[in-house]
Amino acid sequence: MKVNIRVDTERDEMDEIIGLVKHLYCKDQSASSQMKPDSDNKDVKSRKYFCNNPSCKKEITKEVVAFCLHSDNKDRFKGKVYCRSCQEDR
Repeated sequence: MKVNIRVDTERDEMDEIIGLVKHLYCKDQSASSQMKPDSDNKDVKSRKYFCNNPSCKKEITKEVVAFCLHSDNKDRFKGKVYCRSCQEDR
């Protein structure tokens, strides 16, 4: 599912933005999981994210993913997600 959302970083709090992204992601996962057989169902909470640095590959949280994908960081991370220590190198 593609969703375009308006984010105003001057008015919207980071927690609100992260909450919205989580809500949309969970909503999309629950809708698509209803179409799949039970054997393919996965708990959204069990989804894992990893650093895109080939020499790192640490597991990262959804909050870190949201930070990296935030529009303010578009030029910095180029659509990729990195752990906090690898973010310092960017």
